[in-house]
Amino acid sequence: MYAKDINLKMRGVVLSALLLIFCALTIAAKNGGLDAFEGGVYAALARHINPVLTSIMTAITSCGSTGAVIAVILVLLLVPFTRMKFGVPVAINAIFSSLLNNVLKILIARDRPDILRLAVETGYGFPSGHAMNNTALYAIVILIVFRQTKNKKIRAFAVIYGITASLLIGTSRIFLGVHNAGDVLAGWVMGVAVALLVDTAYSAFLSKRRHTR
Repeated sequence: MYAKDINLKMRGVVLSALLLIFCALTIAAKNGGLDAFEGGVYAALARHINPVLTSIMTAITSCGSTGAVIAVILVLLLVPFTRMKFGVPVAINAIFSSLLNNVLKILIARDRPDILRLAVETGYGFPSGHAMNNTALYAIVILIVFRQTKNKKIRAFAVIYGITASLLIGTSRIFLGVHNAGDVLAGWVMGVAVALLVDTAYSAFLSKRRHTR
């Protein structure tokens, strides 16, 4: 019980820190505090724009689309072994992340960058939906994997794959000119926060369910 209390307290601290970082990024973005940083990141990526890399980045960003996320969730829900352990919490996580992202975009109302657009997108840009939703997806999968197995190789694979996928998808949004770097950074931060919150709540639900049987 003591170990669980410590773990819950640590999660609370991390979640609070993530929310504070997100608030700081929001304030900075709305007041031009990220302009130099965002300009520098885009300039560094824009120097490498060419047809081949554009095709690669377009493919990467497609891997983070709503359809791709739904496909992953359906697979986890359809397979009996992963349904309750992964499918249900990942589905709840995805729905919550998507709804929250839409609400935050409306509340913050930051326009997308006025630069070369290599993809078509509409609506507000902060935080990036691709960055937030995919980071939430991979983060909660990592959290569940760490709870379900002590196998170091499986844990390492989950972490490396999840972080790499999240970074590539977020970077592709900046490269394609549909998001500022601050949008993506905020999406990454909020994505981890969502996953941590949903995983903690779902774990508590399962624990209570076991004790009431």
